[in-house]
Amino acid sequence: MKHFSFMSTRLTASALSKALISFIALVCLSLILATAWQMNQSKRERIATAQIAVSNIVLAAEQQAQDTLRQADNTLRDLVERVEHDGIAGEQQTRLTKLMAQAVVNVEGIQGLFIYDAQGNWVANSFSKGVKAKTNDDRAYFVYHRDNADESIHIGSIVESRNTGDMVIPISRRITAADGSFAGVALATVPVAYFQKFFERMDVDDKGVIFLALNNGDLLARRPTLTALMTTNVAKGDIFTRYLPYSDSGTAVITSVVDGIERIYAYRRVSGLPIVAAAGVSCEYVLAPWWAYAQRSIILTGMIILALVLLGILLYRQIKQVMTAEGELNIARNELEIIAQTDSLTHLPNRRCFDAALHREWGRASRNHSTIAIILLDIDWFKQYNDNYGHLQGDDCLKQVAGLIANSVKRAGDVAARYGGEEFVMLLPETDLAGALSVAEKVKSSIADNCMEHSASPLGKLTISSGVVVIDAPEKEGYTAALEEADRLLYFAKTKGRNRVEGRLIQGARADNHLAEGLPATLVI
Repeated sequence: MKHFSFMSTRLTASALSKALISFIALVCLSLILATAWQMNQSKRERIATAQIAVSNIVLAAEQQAQDTLRQADNTLRDLVERVEHDGIAGEQQTRLTKLMAQAVVNVEGIQGLFIYDAQGNWVANSFSKGVKAKTNDDRAYFVYHRDNADESIHIGSIVESRNTGDMVIPISRRITAADGSFAGVALATVPVAYFQKFFERMDVDDKGVIFLALNNGDLLARRPTLTALMTTNVAKGDIFTRYLPYSDSGTAVITSVVDGIERIYAYRRVSGLPIVAAAGVSCEYVLAPWWAYAQRSIILTGMIILALVLLGILLYRQIKQVMTAEGELNIARNELEIIAQTDSLTHLPNRRCFDAALHREWGRASRNHSTIAIILLDIDWFKQYNDNYGHLQGDDCLKQVAGLIANSVKRAGDVAARYGGEEFVMLLPETDLAGALSVAEKVKSSIADNCMEHSASPLGKLTISSGVVVIDAPEKEGYTAALEEADRLLYFAKTKGRNRVEGRLIQGARADNHLAEGLPATLVI
């Protein structure tokens, strides 16, 4: 049953306000975190999809480069073998020229085939016989083969063809004489435009890029085409400096050193060739749909949060109004309680308040075996005062007397109250007879010294009579008899001429019995 009681406990308005604010804050924070997580996941998915796409483009570019260059290499390998075995004199030169022209037709991607002697002179080529022979001993690929005995394929940087004026990629092999000396170079040229056309078929955005480059960073082909393609080197880019030294393939988000555009790149070393293939799509293109989704999500989340905040403000104001109303109600309740326990004329505690205090202090005195004093006071000849001065003046008289009695209350536990009519009562916990009589005498003297005129009194001024009873170690009950004894003592003071204080100490466990027996007062003043 206890848990049902706990669940039904009413929250205070303050606690309810804090709970409401905490709940709305928690909901808003959860919504923000959930939206942020969803947006981050969506962004990751977009980037992952773009990485897969560019990786596939790189694989296609790699395959295209391998197929083209290996076909060119196979053709060159056959030409070198023929030249090294059969030579290039006489009919063999004519035969080689026809063979080379036919190979250019049969092998896709090759623009021209050439054979140079040890001095760099054109010996044979795939073009017509009318082409004027030129020397190529200054070309980088020729110098490389002349100075190196390496018989493997060599791919050089882009050059301008001296035959057609096109930009071409030179692919060459060394021709070696029987004695091992340098005998010339076999050359195949692949136009850059061939790769450019292939790249155009790849699905990248307007700001995307696809390129082939040598291991030294020299560009061989690029989409979009650069005017300075022949002289552009990307060796200082992040792909060559940060990624390729540690991995032959991968993906990364990189800002291009060529055009400064941030892209999602995939890169790969072409297997068996000194070439790097790479492709990139711009982050702007990849994330454009995500940004649209993010903006919609942010706007929607913001609207929900705004609605929650407005609802929270509305509820908070309602709770504040309830708190204010509850506070006002408590104040009104306290005021009513004060009114209910206060005499409206004298502003002293009334009979109800006195009875509650007497019941409380009597019980404490009974438990602690201490004393408790009751002083019952009555204005002398007050009926004559009212008859002579009128009731309004009588009310003023009661107010003045009440003020003088209230001033005589010094301790926090003492109570002075209006008992009814012109009667007043004082409750003095833990006070002996001497102390109680002293307080009663001070009240009597203060009223007498105030010299309020009372022409109907034999003394000519207002006076007061008191009955004082002190009970030592009372039982739980008996305060009614104590009040009756105080009233009897007050009556005794009246009969003895008024303006007097009569007191009595009652000792013993059954104080009410002693009172009922009408024992004589221990001390009378």
